[in-house]
Amino acid sequence: MNQRFINSVRVLLAVVFMVVACSTELHAQEPVVSGSLSRDSVEVGDHFDYNIDVEVDIATRWVAPTYGKLLTAEEEQKLAAAKQRISTYKEYNDDIIEVIEDYPIDTLKVEGRRVFLRKRYRMAVMETGEIPFVPVIAYFGKNRDAADTLYSQDTLRLYVKSYEDLDTTLFLVADPTTGAPVVDSVAAREKLRDTGIFTQKDLPFIFAEIKDYVTYGAIGLILFGLLAWLIAWLIARYMSKRKATPRPAPKIPAHIVANKALVELGHRKLWQKGKVKAYYTALTSILRTYISGRWAIGALEMTTDEIIAELRDHEMPTQSRTDLITILRTADMVKFAKAEPEAEENEESLSRALYFVENTKLVDNERYQGKQDINIATNIED
Repeated sequence: MNQRFINSVRVLLAVVFMVVACSTELHAQEPVVSGSLSRDSVEVGDHFDYNIDVEVDIATRWVAPTYGKLLTAEEEQKLAAAKQRISTYKEYNDDIIEVIEDYPIDTLKVEGRRVFLRKRYRMAVMETGEIPFVPVIAYFGKNRDAADTLYSQDTLRLYVKSYEDLDTTLFLVADPTTGAPVVDSVAAREKLRDTGIFTQKDLPFIFAEIKDYVTYGAIGLILFGLLAWLIAWLIARYMSKRKATPRPAPKIPAHIVANKALVELGHRKLWQKGKVKAYYTALTSILRTYISGRWAIGALEMTTDEIIAELRDHEMPTQSRTDLITILRTADMVKFAKAEPEAEENEESLSRALYFVENTKLVDNERYQGKQDINIATNIED
């Protein structure tokens, strides 16, 4: 009798142990679902994040829900165009919830066989009032082909303000004295307080609500700063190059060069010192340089006859042509025949040269009038 009782107790304990073990195993495999909203109060069309947090066994398969529908590129263009016409927006508002972006599942942490995951959605709501969100998933239990639906124990609530909440024309009443329309401030205040507009100001600050604006604002500020720096650098580089590039000095007219050289030659008094050949060599060199600059011919490499022949095609006073021929012929006689002209003839040669330059000069010297500081190297050999 005692043995049979003991065997019965053993069987009962084994059954209880198996039931408890199975119950514990099933409970351990069942996911835990919760959720959160990045904002608890928005206006129509504002973006917010909806998070579904799941604590689940690593071997359990589960599926996150799909809200609304993801729009194609063509549908997004139609939606953007519709938002420009708020009054007719309901034509495109097939669903209350618009999914802006469906993010992949993130792994928050792992503890043994338990995995903590998060599914995030970027959404916008197109209907005013209080919108409930109940976090839910579908999962497959052990040895089950059909999915089970698991809801969170808490319901999330999002308050969506309408544009009408801020329209004071809804609270116009007739003034009892004048009959003119005035705003019933008491009714408006009560309405706004009841719908949560005032309570929004008292809610705690949530950085997630403005992080996109801060991020894009910082990026825009950095890009603007870089662009401003680049423009300033280019301007500074252009100005430095402009200052560094030397401008060529304006070409001094040939007659000014010749006159300066002839005056300097007279001051040297070469023929008075017995250097007659050096005097006539310098005198003809000055005239040849003047002729090259005045008529653009290679007089420095020409003989006297070649210069006279070349100048026949150029117009000039007859006396000037005669003076030039006289100077060149006299110089040839001094240099090659060792002639020694009289003092009066030497003086006359310098005067003839000055008159020749003055009577044949090209008049275009307005930029050089009054400038007495022009230094000219005559290269006269003593």
